[in-house]
Amino acid sequence: MGRGRLSVVAVAIAVVAVLVGAGGSGQASSRGGKVEIQPARTYGYLDLGRQRGYRLVLYVPNKRVVVIYGFRFESAEGGGLGIRYSLYAVRNLGDLARGEVRARFGSLGRVDVRFRPTGKVDEDEPQSGCKGGSEVARYGSFVGQLSFRGSGDYFNVSSSKGRAYIAHSPRLRCEPGEAEEASPGSPRAYVKPSPLFSDNDSIALLDVSGRSHDREVRISALHEEGEPPGAEVQLGVAESRHGVAIGHGIYLQGSRGTLLTSLPGAHPATATLAPPAPFFGKGVYSEEKASWSGSLGVRLGGSKVPLTGPDFQVNLCVANPIKDRNGCDHFKGEPPVDERVARPGWALR
Repeated sequence: MGRGRLSVVAVAIAVVAVLVGAGGSGQASSRGGKVEIQPARTYGYLDLGRQRGYRLVLYVPNKRVVVIYGFRFESAEGGGLGIRYSLYAVRNLGDLARGEVRARFGSLGRVDVRFRPTGKVDEDEPQSGCKGGSEVARYGSFVGQLSFRGSGDYFNVSSSKGRAYIAHSPRLRCEPGEAEEASPGSPRAYVKPSPLFSDNDSIALLDVSGRSHDREVRISALHEEGEPPGAEVQLGVAESRHGVAIGHGIYLQGSRGTLLTSLPGAHPATATLAPPAPFFGKGVYSEEKASWSGSLGVRLGGSKVPLTGPDFQVNLCVANPIKDRNGCDHFKGEPPVDERVARPGWALR
């Protein structure tokens, strides 16, 4: 994802950096476990400015994929932090090595631009534990045609003006565990729902995911030890329309009553999730009935998305902070989506 450069310029804070790196599922190659080879990579970036509160970016993570994404910060009910984001990814039809970016986003828009360097060059040494040449970024501008209308008409871009660069990172030889993951070549990988928050200290975690036709939905809620009543909630929705991979998401801090669960060790375990707007209704998990039901939904991307029903799978984890110092962690050893089993919960008061 570019050591430091992209995370500072394109995303602004670390909690949003995952938006452009969520699809990083590739791995560096190794030779007998003694060295990892980090492949050469070329990527591009264009800052499209702000519109209706959204920070907009054109990101070309490799020669195969073009991503337009936008995010904005907003206040959740009760004064908590909120983040709303959207991503649109398609195949790049141009030659990034020659500075060409050409992409078709169906009825949403198109990109047909060429990079024009201004002469400014920036070099970064390889990350710690790796050897090879420097990463070189050439700054300039993209010229040509760019028009894009976000679904729901909440932003509309018609200019390619903005801070831009194309960077090339050479092939590196790295110590085991030091090589960066390869950026995937599938547009869908960049819109796949991924956690925006760390749950290292969580004592309650509800993770709900499901698929319906070509739509993938994931909603997570957690409460950390020592935090006031409430829960952090994140929703991610990914789907494909006419060759365009589309992702929408929300992160917010919910107040008292957002997440309620049964006591530790109680059977059957239960959980109720009732986040503030733009969510509506509530979702109820029952271990006894093996069900996720209720009226929970969200207003997102100009439409209402239901978030309960038989197509969803639930993973409920609640840790006793006295007996289990590791807490709940959906980053480690999470079972496959179709094999998740809820575990007993703990009420948050």
